[in-house]
Amino acid sequence: MTTLNEQLASLKVIPVIAINKVEDAIPLGKALVDNGMPCAEITFRTECAADAIAAMRQAYPEMLIGAGTVLTNEQVDQAIEAGVDFIVSQVSTHAQFNTASTKTYQSYRVLITQA
Repeated sequence: MTTLNEQLASLKVIPVIAINKVEDAIPLGKALVDNGMPCAEITFRTECAADAIAAMRQAYPEMLIGAGTVLTNEQVDQAIEAGVDFIVSQVSTHAQFNTASTKTYQSYRVLITQA
């Protein structure tokens, strides 16, 4: 079994997407999967990001789904609850996320990386 890092590296390109309507998530996931790109980073630049991630996760459990532009503890928690595999954050250190969030992402094996 390959690691998450190996899976992401094998893709070479990861689509970074801002979704404005939750109902767009499933058709977008289908288009990505059907065209050999089973991965997406959904940015937290829109209000529906967590719901879009959850919808995409439910419809396409095999996809690698990440959350991007994650800036707060609440967004970390929302992303993990929505089912992400990885989180991209502009926060300079993981110490800026609170202890509860740190324990949560470690227990779920969610990769958090700095943008």
